[in-house]
Amino acid sequence: MNLMELIVPNELVVCKACGYVMGRNSLKDKCPACGVAAKMFEPYVEKISRYRRVVFFLDIHPILVHFPQAFTFTMLVLSALCLLMPDGREGLLVPTLKTLSLCLPFTVFLAAAAGLFDGRTRFRKVTTPLLVKKIYIGGFFLVLSTVNAYMAVTMAVSTKTLAGMLFVISGCFVCTFLLGLIGAKLMNSKFQG
Repeated sequence: MNLMELIVPNELVVCKACGYVMGRNSLKDKCPACGVAAKMFEPYVEKISRYRRVVFFLDIHPILVHFPQAFTFTMLVLSALCLLMPDGREGLLVPTLKTLSLCLPFTVFLAAAAGLFDGRTRFRKVTTPLLVKKIYIGGFFLVLSTVNAYMAVTMAVSTKTLAGMLFVISGCFVCTFLLGLIGAKLMNSKFQG
Protein backbone atom coordinates (compact mmCIF):
# COMPACT_ATOMS: atom_id res chain seq x y z
CA MET A 1 0.00 0.00 0.00
CA ASN A 2 1.50 3.35 -1.02
CA LEU A 3 1.34 6.56 1.01
CA MET A 4 -1.41 8.13 -1.12
CA GLU A 5 -3.60 5.04 -0.72
CA LEU A 6 -3.04 5.25 3.05
CA ILE A 7 -3.96 8.96 3.11
CA VAL A 8 -6.91 8.73 0.73
CA PRO A 9 -7.97 5.15 0.01
CA ASN A 10 -9.54 4.33 -3.36
CA GLU A 11 -12.14 1.97 -1.91
CA LEU A 12 -14.14 3.41 0.97
CA VAL A 13 -16.64 1.82 3.32
CA VAL A 14 -19.07 3.43 5.77
CA CYS A 15 -20.34 2.12 9.08
CA LYS A 16 -24.15 1.86 8.93
CA ALA A 17 -24.33 2.36 12.71
CA CYS A 18 -22.33 5.57 13.18
CA GLY A 19 -21.41 6.86 9.70
CA TYR A 20 -17.63 6.47 10.11
CA VAL A 21 -15.93 6.39 6.68
CA MET A 22 -12.63 4.58 6.16
CA GLY A 23 -10.58 2.66 3.61
CA ARG A 24 -11.72 -0.90 2.96
CA ASN A 25 -8.15 -2.18 3.43
CA SER A 26 -7.98 -0.66 6.93
CA LEU A 27 -11.17 -2.33 8.18
CA LYS A 28 -10.46 -5.05 10.74
CA ASP A 29 -13.06 -6.99 12.72
CA LYS A 30 -14.96 -3.97 14.09
CA CYS A 31 -15.61 -0.28 13.54
CA PRO A 32 -12.78 1.77 15.08
CA ALA A 33 -15.25 4.55 15.98
CA CYS A 34 -18.23 2.75 17.56
CA GLY A 35 -17.08 -0.88 17.88
CA VAL A 36 -19.83 -2.65 15.93
CA ALA A 37 -18.92 -5.72 13.85
CA ALA A 38 -17.27 -5.21 10.45
CA LYS A 39 -20.35 -6.69 8.77
CA MET A 40 -22.10 -3.35 9.54
CA PHE A 41 -19.95 -1.65 6.88
CA GLU A 42 -21.12 -1.08 3.32
CA PRO A 43 -19.39 0.39 0.25
CA TYR A 44 -19.23 4.16 0.20
CA VAL A 45 -18.70 6.42 -2.79
CA GLU A 46 -17.27 9.86 -2.07
CA LYS A 47 -18.78 12.65 -4.14
CA ILE A 48 -15.74 14.93 -4.10
CA SER A 49 -12.48 14.86 -6.00
CA ARG A 50 -9.44 13.00 -4.73
CA TYR A 51 -7.53 16.30 -4.33
CA ARG A 52 -10.24 17.69 -2.04
CA ARG A 53 -10.30 14.44 -0.05
CA VAL A 54 -6.54 14.78 0.55
CA VAL A 55 -6.98 18.39 1.74
CA PHE A 56 -9.81 17.37 4.08
CA PHE A 57 -7.87 14.40 5.40
CA LEU A 58 -4.90 16.59 6.35
CA ASP A 59 -7.15 18.83 8.53
CA ILE A 60 -4.71 21.74 8.24
CA HIS A 61 -7.10 24.40 9.48
CA PRO A 62 -8.61 22.39 12.37
CA ILE A 63 -5.09 21.60 13.59
CA LEU A 64 -3.76 25.16 13.28
CA VAL A 65 -6.69 26.73 15.16
CA HIS A 66 -5.65 24.90 18.31
CA PHE A 67 -2.52 27.04 18.69
CA PRO A 68 -4.27 30.42 19.07
CA GLN A 69 -6.92 28.77 21.25
CA ALA A 70 -4.31 27.28 23.59
CA PHE A 71 -2.20 30.45 23.64
CA THR A 72 -5.25 32.62 24.40
CA PHE A 73 -6.45 30.44 27.25
CA THR A 74 -2.96 30.20 28.73
CA MET A 75 -2.47 33.98 28.44
CA LEU A 76 -5.83 34.56 30.13
CA VAL A 77 -4.74 32.44 33.09
CA LEU A 78 -1.25 33.99 33.24
CA SER A 79 -2.49 37.57 33.13
CA ALA A 80 -5.03 36.83 35.89
CA LEU A 81 -2.29 35.20 37.98
CA CYS A 82 -0.03 38.21 37.47
CA LEU A 83 -2.80 40.48 38.77
CA LEU A 84 -3.62 38.23 41.71
CA MET A 85 0.02 37.55 42.67
CA PRO A 86 2.06 40.74 42.19
CA ASP A 87 5.08 39.07 43.83
CA GLY A 88 5.06 36.36 41.14
CA ARG A 89 5.61 38.86 38.33
CA GLU A 90 9.38 38.67 38.66
CA GLY A 91 9.37 34.93 38.04
CA LEU A 92 8.35 33.18 34.85
CA LEU A 93 4.82 34.56 34.64
CA VAL A 94 5.52 37.86 32.87
CA PRO A 95 8.21 36.57 30.46
CA THR A 96 5.95 33.67 29.48
CA LEU A 97 3.00 36.04 29.02
CA LYS A 98 5.13 38.34 26.86
CA THR A 99 6.43 35.45 24.74
CA LEU A 100 2.95 34.08 24.13
CA SER A 101 1.71 37.61 23.39
CA LEU A 102 4.32 37.96 20.65
CA CYS A 103 3.53 34.54 19.17
CA LEU A 104 -0.27 34.89 19.22
CA PRO A 105 -0.71 37.21 16.21
CA PHE A 106 1.38 34.87 14.05
CA THR A 107 -0.65 31.83 15.07
CA VAL A 108 -3.89 33.72 14.43
CA PHE A 109 -2.64 34.76 10.99
CA LEU A 110 -1.62 31.18 10.09
CA ALA A 111 -4.95 29.78 11.30
CA ALA A 112 -6.83 32.44 9.31
CA ALA A 113 -4.83 31.73 6.15
CA ALA A 114 -5.48 28.00 6.57
CA GLY A 115 -9.15 28.78 7.17
CA LEU A 116 -9.40 30.72 3.92
CA PHE A 117 -7.73 27.85 2.04
CA ASP A 118 -9.98 25.31 3.76
CA GLY A 119 -13.13 27.34 3.11
CA ARG A 120 -12.23 27.77 -0.54
CA THR A 121 -11.54 24.05 -0.88
CA ARG A 122 -14.67 22.93 0.98
CA PHE A 123 -17.23 25.39 -0.33
CA ARG A 124 -15.53 26.64 -3.53
CA LYS A 125 -15.81 30.22 -2.22
CA VAL A 126 -15.30 32.12 1.01
CA THR A 127 -18.33 34.39 0.72
CA THR A 128 -20.88 32.10 2.33
CA PRO A 129 -22.67 33.70 5.33
CA LEU A 130 -20.92 31.63 8.02
CA LEU A 131 -17.49 32.00 6.41
CA VAL A 132 -17.97 35.77 6.19
CA LYS A 133 -18.80 35.80 9.93
CA LYS A 134 -15.64 33.79 10.60
CA ILE A 135 -13.59 36.22 8.51
CA TYR A 136 -14.87 39.24 10.45
CA ILE A 137 -14.39 37.60 13.83
CA GLY A 138 -10.96 36.28 12.79
CA GLY A 139 -9.95 39.76 11.62
CA PHE A 140 -11.03 41.25 14.95
CA PHE A 141 -9.12 38.48 16.72
CA LEU A 142 -6.00 39.36 14.72
CA VAL A 143 -6.35 43.05 15.63
CA LEU A 144 -6.83 42.25 19.33
CA SER A 145 -3.87 39.87 19.38
CA THR A 146 -1.68 42.50 17.71
CA VAL A 147 -2.77 45.15 20.26
CA ASN A 148 -1.96 42.71 23.03
CA ALA A 149 1.49 41.99 21.57
CA TYR A 150 2.15 45.74 21.32
CA MET A 151 1.13 46.21 24.96
CA ALA A 152 3.35 43.32 26.07
CA VAL A 153 6.40 44.72 24.31
CA THR A 154 6.14 48.47 24.79
CA MET A 155 4.53 49.00 28.18
CA ALA A 156 6.13 48.62 31.57
CA VAL A 157 4.79 45.80 33.70
CA SER A 158 2.24 47.34 36.05
CA THR A 159 -1.15 46.48 37.43
CA LYS A 160 -2.74 48.88 34.92
CA THR A 161 -0.95 47.27 31.96
CA LEU A 162 -1.77 43.75 33.12
CA ALA A 163 -5.43 44.71 33.61
CA GLY A 164 -5.48 46.14 30.09
CA MET A 165 -3.89 42.98 28.71
CA LEU A 166 -6.40 40.85 30.61
CA PHE A 167 -9.22 42.84 29.00
CA VAL A 168 -7.77 42.46 25.49
CA ILE A 169 -7.00 38.77 26.02
CA SER A 170 -10.58 38.25 27.23
CA GLY A 171 -11.72 39.67 23.90
CA CYS A 172 -9.39 37.23 22.14
CA PHE A 173 -10.89 34.39 24.16
CA VAL A 174 -14.42 35.39 23.14
CA CYS A 175 -13.24 35.40 19.50
CA THR A 176 -11.83 31.86 19.81
CA PHE A 177 -15.09 30.71 21.39
CA LEU A 178 -17.24 32.21 18.62
CA LEU A 179 -14.97 30.91 15.86
CA GLY A 180 -15.11 27.44 17.39
CA LEU A 181 -18.91 27.47 17.51
CA ILE A 182 -19.17 28.48 13.86
CA GLY A 183 -16.47 26.00 12.83
CA ALA A 184 -18.27 23.15 14.58
CA LYS A 185 -21.42 23.96 12.60
CA LEU A 186 -19.46 23.86 9.34
CA MET A 187 -17.75 20.52 10.00
CA ASN A 188 -20.87 18.50 9.20
CA SER A 189 -21.68 20.32 5.95
CA LYS A 190 -22.12 18.26 2.83
CA PHE A 191 -19.54 19.17 0.23
CA GLN A 192 -20.18 20.12 -3.33
CA GLY A 193 -18.93 17.54 -5.83
